[in-house]
Amino acid sequence: MEFYEVINKRRTTREFLDKEVDFETIKKILDAGNKAPTWNHNRNWSYIILKTDEEKEYAFEYAKKIADKFDSEKYLNIPRPYPITLGQKMYAYAMPRQYTMLKNAPYVIIPVFKCKELDDKYVSRLNPFSTI
Repeated sequence: MEFYEVINKRRTTREFLDKEVDFETIKKILDAGNKAPTWNHNRNWSYIILKTDEEKEYAFEYAKKIADKFDSEKYLNIPRPYPITLGQKMYAYAMPRQYTMLKNAPYVIIPVFKCKELDDKYVSRLNPFSTI
């Protein structure tokens, strides 16, 4: 597949198959990503990988509370001085699904960058974060 064909076919996934993903496949994907060009050739990050329902429920407890509280109909029917936008409709559709997308994903991979020192003197210390 040509490069631009790959770019043009990229899609955001919000629903997942109920199919087991081999952890070796996940490791290969992360390994491939670690070979991508990086700032200063540093690869000073690691990953937290959540697989079990218990891990995801614990990690995303706050997201669940927000999703449970969000009322799409109420949000869509707030009086506005302008017609509701497509972006607002998309938000109303996606917001209640944020938690379930995370919980139903076979794995949730959280990248973590390691930074020895972070202060306001050297903003470039955030470069590893932007690289990941």
